[in-house]
Amino acid sequence: MAKVPRNKGSYAPRGSGSSWQIKFPLGWSEEKKKYDEYREDVASEHEAIVLIKEINDFVYHGGKVSDVPIWRAKARGLSIDEEPTLSEFAAEFMELRRKQKKVQERTLESDGDCWNRLKPYFGDKKISKLTPRDIELAYVAMSGNGKDNLNGRAYSGTTIQKSHAFLRMMLNKAVDYELISSNPCRKVDSPKRDTEERRSLSVEQAQALFSFITRHELEPKAIGVLVALCCGLRLSEMLALKWNDYRNGSISVTKALNREKQTFKPTKNEDTRSVPCPDQLIEVLDSWKTLQQEHYKRLGLRWSSSVPIVNSRSAKHTLQRSYTKWYERKRLIYPIPSDFDFHELRHTYVTIMTRDCGTDAKTTRDMSGHKTDEAFHTYTHTNEAAKRKAANKLGGAPCAILRKPQMQKLRILDRLPDG
Repeated sequence: MAKVPRNKGSYAPRGSGSSWQIKFPLGWSEEKKKYDEYREDVASEHEAIVLIKEINDFVYHGGKVSDVPIWRAKARGLSIDEEPTLSEFAAEFMELRRKQKKVQERTLESDGDCWNRLKPYFGDKKISKLTPRDIELAYVAMSGNGKDNLNGRAYSGTTIQKSHAFLRMMLNKAVDYELISSNPCRKVDSPKRDTEERRSLSVEQAQALFSFITRHELEPKAIGVLVALCCGLRLSEMLALKWNDYRNGSISVTKALNREKQTFKPTKNEDTRSVPCPDQLIEVLDSWKTLQQEHYKRLGLRWSSSVPIVNSRSAKHTLQRSYTKWYERKRLIYPIPSDFDFHELRHTYVTIMTRDCGTDAKTTRDMSGHKTDEAFHTYTHTNEAAKRKAANKLGGAPCAILRKPQMQKLRILDRLPDG
């Protein structure tokens, strides 16, 4: 925690440093039975320093330390006499998240969807007046088709659960701001998921899929299936791969491909990770690189390490819409369920790693890029050696079919790229 010379209070960056939090001591609180402090988030270190000086000036010129929260609430347009409604605070909360740039745009859009589902039930209610009963009655109404449903449609338990998570997070911030003393969501049981869980292939099914693809005529998009199966990449991460992301038998996951554009974005959790490939996938990718280079040469195209691994007809990255249409047709002839979703290849990877290969959960999480979970904090720290050992174990499961896959030549593309 940093200090401002000759001023009480301190400040520090939050998370990645995209926002800063100040803390100002308020002394002993009889109500809370502890030493209390005022906290407030700002967008930059400069604003944190300025705010600490303003609070100290307020106290120096006669303001009571105990009145600091009320004074700041008034300064921020949240006077006690004009307590915000839940809609007003939701708007402020979501705008703060947008300015802090801690989450991606799609998360902000999801926040808005969650609040729009809740808003008809208590959007106009003062924030301190929201009760656990209000919340539970809203969830019951949202799940049914009766007259109490103010959204015009019934939502699944999974959707209501997402809305509940957003509401809990938002009201935790209201507690931080001392607008409310406790979060009413704490006394509400989280709604239960009721949508069908993602499936995963068995080891035998994964082996059959790997064998089918490598024994038949290869095409660029089929390589994407193998990468998802053997490395657990998300669709957007796989489509963003270039050859310079594949080195020494490992794939470096640093970006994702935008849905409808030839541009990149951060991965879902804005992480970067290195995923070692099983030996059998390394053989496939090395052979694929040679075949792709030969094909580019025949077409008079320049090949370089910046070429996409899963290339389109125009030698660019394959967009999600095109890839999804191809996969939905192809899965009908693959030895997998006819409705097996591409993302379930990722679930297959995680399941086989943990269940069949005996890989510890921390290593699996590190390799798959899932968001950190409290439940995994007790696991031992992973390292590159553990990840390589896990990848080689994986080689004995879904892709241990052929020591040297008998791959067919790259399918000849039927036309030169435009331009």
